[in-house]
Amino acid sequence: MWQAPLPAGGQANPMVYEADGRQYLVIVATGHHFMQTPTGDYVIAYALPKQRDT
Repeated sequence: MWQAPLPAGGQANPMVYEADGRQYLVIVATGHHFMQTPTGDYVIAYALPKQRDT
């Protein structure tokens, strides 16, 4: 399991995809007044570390 703080509320479905053998996770963090989270205008992407050749 893993977690990281977002600069604004992340009330969105994350998207996971793979490109060139590397896995990515993207989430839109814009916040929402109804959820009482900080607002912003962010698209955040995370990636798994590159695999070393063995």
